[in-house]
Amino acid sequence: MIELFETLPSVSAAQAYKSTFSAIQSSSIPLCSSVTCPIEVSFSDEHQTELAYFLRLLKQANNENRWIMFIGHDAVLDKKLLESAKIDLSKVLVLHKTKSKSLPKLMEMALQSGNCSAVISSGEISEYQTNAIREAAQAGKSLAFVISKEQAKSRITLH
Repeated sequence: MIELFETLPSVSAAQAYKSTFSAIQSSSIPLCSSVTCPIEVSFSDEHQTELAYFLRLLKQANNENRWIMFIGHDAVLDKKLLESAKIDLSKVLVLHKTKSKSLPKLMEMALQSGNCSAVISSGEISEYQTNAIREAAQAGKSLAFVISKEQAKSRITLH
């Protein structure tokens, strides 16, 4: 299934988690090396399954000795939600958007650096479905998450 991701412009968090979980558990393939296309995160208070898969992927990425970076205020999740998913907040960075660079360009740079196991931004998934993002994720062995604009506006919180 991992080979299928090479031809897809993006996948959902559920697709990424389900297809890579068994392969990663039975081998030494790191999670961040297995999915190089952007992972679309779309969830709501009524349908939190996608959120659960996203948080599981973040937790796995958090096991690496690298940062989890949120780019822009709209991408940041509630602190209590991250804590409940057992995400080590000391490994979380928030980069506020700079006016000189677009969110996709900032994501590309963060992925390319190799300092982050996961980079999370918000916007339209089509803006992130580029060869540059895919190549940066592969080079940095990082996961690229894009929270859909509708989700970023609703700002899900832990109840």
